[in-house]
Amino acid sequence: MEMTMKTKEVSEQLGVNPTTIQRWAKYFGLECETNEHGHYLYTATHLEIFRNVQDQLKEGKRMKDIQFEGGERHKQEKTEFIETSVYEEKLEAVLSRVNELDEKVSQKADEVVSYQLLKHRTELEDMMKMIKKLETRLSEMEHKVHQSSHSNGDEQELPMVVGGNSVKTKKWRSFKQLFSF
Repeated sequence: MEMTMKTKEVSEQLGVNPTTIQRWAKYFGLECETNEHGHYLYTATHLEIFRNVQDQLKEGKRMKDIQFEGGERHKQEKTEFIETSVYEEKLEAVLSRVNELDEKVSQKADEVVSYQLLKHRTELEDMMKMIKKLETRLSEMEHKVHQSSHSNGDEQELPMVVGGNSVKTKKWRSFKQLFSF
């Protein structure tokens, strides 16, 4: 069985960050085994590839220019294409769903506006009822004042006894008494 090392062990041997090792393995498409905990296990061959990558980077090469023994790259090129008909079907399904959601949002907005209008209408009707009651009460008060002024044509004041003292009251009641509810 070949010796395997975890990412941390490889990174310590090369003096780089463990995420650098993971990035290199992914970039160059190195296939690695994993243990029961999901940790990547690298072989001595992987370690040599990583040393080669590190040396070439120190020479000033870019990642895309790095070559391995025999000039082969370990990175696997993915050239998977989706057929136009499948793409169009999926796009049509998404557009259909967007249109459905747009209609639902419009319907919900209409329902909210209708509810608000009904609520405002109810409030306005309540205010109109209150105004009519106030108008009726004010008319009744004016009628009473008008009747009392006709019945007391000579404008005589009636005496009022408060606390044993005789006090003459005026013909008009106070403003507060007239408009009290």
